Amino acid sequence: MLRMKRTFGILVAAGGLAICAQAQDEAPAWQYKVEAFGNIAHGRFYNGNHVWGKGLDYGGGIGVRPFPGWLHRLGFEFQMARLSKGEQMSSSVSQDLSSRLWMANALFHFRNGERTQPFVFGGLGHVTADYTYRCQDCVFDVDPVTGELVSRGLTESITKGSKTGVTLGAGLKIALNKHLSVRPELLFVDTTPGSGSNWGWVRLQIGMGVHF
Repeated sequence: MLRMKRTFGILVAAGGLAICAQAQDEAPAWQYKVEAFGNIAHGRFYNGNHVWGKGLDYGGGIGVRPFPGWLHRLGFEFQMARLSKGEQMSSSVSQDLSSRLWMANALFHFRNGERTQPFVFGGLGHVTADYTYRCQDCVFDVDPVTGELVSRGLTESITKGSKTGVTLGAGLKIALNKHLSVRPELLFVDTTPGSGSNWGWVRLQIGMGVHF
């Protein structure tokens, strides 16, 4: 998590320096109604406190800011993301994860019309996960005759399911020009409320947006 925070700070600082270098010229207000974007991220998928998968993932989405005037600060986005990872945890233990996330968020943008616009968002996210845990010689039976421990060989635990939870996050939209921006963001998804799976997904992501 510390590495993710440092990376996010570096991305934000780099974007801020780029914008400051352009700030010498007076620029028109940055207004748009539709945005399409893609991103890559360092993601971590949790089941409770246990990490089922971590590493680079990818996603994308589309957003709209349909209101004029002061309400132009409000926006709505639909995003998706995918994280697929396999890990050899030891010589006898491995795990594989294939997970997907669909989410719908409402955004509030600060500094409306400026080239750098911080924003916060929240909404609903639907998570699906297919997780397999494998262990060689981890489970033993007692031989009824000799009393010796006898390995069952390879054991597998497979979990498949889906659940809807809440999404929260924040980021920056940094305009490179009228139609192109950079988007560093931090996203958190939590499916803890209610019964069933206790999944969490954290993404530190950087994306590019195209604006119309």
